[in-house]
Amino acid sequence: MKIVVAGGGYAGLSCLMEIADRLPDAERVLVDPSRWHLRQTRLQEALRRSLDGLRTPFSELGDQYGFRHVRASPSLSRKALARASAAGRLAGEGIDEDFDALVVAVGLRPRPRPRQARWVGLADLKGTDGRRLVRRIIEEAGGASDRVTIVGGGATGLQYLFELRDALRREGAKTRLALVDPGRRLLPGQPDEFHAYVAERMEQSGITYLGGYGLASAGDGELELKGRQGGVRRLRSAFSFSFTGMKGNPSVLETAPTGQVLLAGEPSERIFAAGDCSSYRGGGFDSPSAQAAVRKGRLVAANLERFARGGRLKSYDSPELGFFLSMGVLDGIGWVGDRRVIVTGSPAFAVREAIEARYELLLRGIDTFGLL
Repeated sequence: MKIVVAGGGYAGLSCLMEIADRLPDAERVLVDPSRWHLRQTRLQEALRRSLDGLRTPFSELGDQYGFRHVRASPSLSRKALARASAAGRLAGEGIDEDFDALVVAVGLRPRPRPRQARWVGLADLKGTDGRRLVRRIIEEAGGASDRVTIVGGGATGLQYLFELRDALRREGAKTRLALVDPGRRLLPGQPDEFHAYVAERMEQSGITYLGGYGLASAGDGELELKGRQGGVRRLRSAFSFSFTGMKGNPSVLETAPTGQVLLAGEPSERIFAAGDCSSYRGGGFDSPSAQAAVRKGRLVAANLERFARGGRLKSYDSPELGFFLSMGVLDGIGWVGDRRVIVTGSPAFAVREAIEARYELLLRGIDTFGLL
């Protein structure tokens, strides 16, 4: 049996690692244009540590888990997948691989940022030396009258906001910070205590919070903001970060509860999807997150074993186990197991570190995910 996995993020890599255990004799191929796996849930830490410490070369992982890596980025549109399903072959620039099963796990891609010079977005940060970026910000916007703005108050934007606060403090910079977010409150999918705690920490840190405003346009050093209730506000910003959400890559794939991609409304026999690029019908925690990505990837691997042995495929039913937000060094907020029990401060930071350590152990071949 030959299995091709497109995408080497949390879902794709978790799937390959599980397949190595369940179907050790299967030929495994990873298709990803990058040279390494990036632990994106820790990407904000690159503002204080080497980006290389967050990367693991696919060549090393391939040697460990028995897959071959092909650097390519073929089309994975619904039409392309329909053609691939009919032909049993994934073809495109730099790749021509037949398969018995194809797993699409390419994640989502960031929405485009403004093109002005002093803007950065998530796509930029994946390949940027964060410590060098901090030095650039201090050189270009390090004065007490300067402001750096984070646009987008989701988990990624907030984690970068507090890491940047700490980085500027360490360097003695007087730069002011601001957060712009169009929502009525921060992290609306989490308990109300999250908004209250984060807002309090921003106030204590002197961070300007402009809730209910979205970015209308970006000029030279100035942002034009549009309010939810109407009205326009202008904000001087010497440097800005854009975290305004994600979109399909090229689209979000509807799948059956078993992870099989729906083509013409029917589950494909041999094309599966996992991770943020998939929307599973039925039960189970389906929000774009590393937690769901890992569990979807492992489910698909288990179903590929059942498929190979002629068994009945299992439906995805993993619940949400918790949520933790990093807020710089030794601070955070989150819950695990019970949304009513909120952990804050250094205990939350410690729990999040333990959660991240589980995945890093998995990369080294020590699997603790089956315990929960």
